Amino acid sequence: MKNKVLTEIYIPQLDESYDIYLPLNKNIANVIELICKSLTELKRVSKINFNNYSLYNRETGYKYLPNKIIKETDIRNGFRLILM
Repeated sequence: MKNKVLTEIYIPQLDESYDIYLPLNKNIANVIELICKSLTELKRVSKINFNNYSLYNRETGYKYLPNKIIKETDIRNGFRLILM
């Protein structure tokens, strides 16, 4: 899958991590929206407002800008991220 990267995303509110393939051609805001929609269905929780969330590098704490496309960031296979 050369158009996606496999990452581990930790969600502190759920105290859970998920291995997720992120599409390289989507921006961070779209990725956050997709993850939140998936979590709403998976966890059967009330709708998650993705506008309140940001994606961070788990190692450095760097906050990724919502308008950046994944392939324009340093996110690569094996990266550990936080969604909060």
